[in-house]
Parts: sequence; C-alpha cells; structure tokens
Amino acid sequence: MIDADVNYKIAKEFTDEIKVKALGANVINAISPGQLLIKIVHDELISLMGGTKSDITLRGNPAIILLAGLQGSGKTTFAAKLANYYHSKGRNPMLVACDVYRPAAIDQLKILGEQIGVEVYSDTESKDPVNIAKPRHSSRTREQ
Repeated sequence: MIDADVNYKIAKEFTDEIKVKALGANVINAISPGQLLIKIVHDELISLMGGTKSDITLRGNPAIILLAGLQGSGKTTFAAKLANYYHSKGRNPMLVACDVYRPAAIDQLKILGEQIGVEVYSDTESKDPVNIAKPRHSSRTREQ
C-alpha cells in the first residue's frame, strides 16, 4: 500500500485491522489459513472503499471517464475493459489515447480497441494530453 502512495496512517489502520481479525478468527476445516486471510483482506478492502457497490452515472454528451493512476498500474488495460463492458451494454464508447509519455501506449490502446471493436482516437502530432482529451464536436477525422 505504501508503494501505491496510500497514506501511511490509512495503511497502518488497514493492516492493524486485518491483524486483529486474523488473530481472532477461528479457522474452520473447510478452508486453509491462507484462504481465510485472503477473505479478511478482501472484506477489509471492500470496507475501505466504502462498503457498497455504486454504478457510474454517465452524464454529458459525450460522457467522459478520466482514468488516473500510477505508471504501470493498468489504466490502459482497464480502459479497454471498461469500454468493452459499455460496448456489451449497447453503448458506443470511444477510447482516447492521451498517454503521450509512455512509448507504445497509443499503439497498445489501438490494439486493444481493435480487439474489442471500439474506436480509438489518437493525435500523434500533439504532445498535450489535455488538448487531446478535449471533446470535439466537428467532422474531424478520428485519427490524425
């Protein structure tokens, strides 16, 4: 958690709570101690993230979802999975390649978009992610 830049106090409280629950838990014969620990960590993560499921409310035309996170945390892959999910629900998602700093990131997104049948917008001439991400309501081509 510390490597993921989670606040030290939150990480400490989280691990302390897991320790308390793990030491106080009775292991039943049906599961191993490792499986019990995984369940405890899973339950604590759910609690830490709010405890209840909530759906994304898409608003705007187009509706925009910004993914932000640490380098190497899986944003590009998650973007494709999210686009695939909405595509399977009858929506018409588009992926926008704004990672101008990581080599081959645009190509990776294009490949993923092609695999799931979702259009990918990229502007290889621009090195400004904010400008690339701005919605455009014109007849410009999707790829420049």
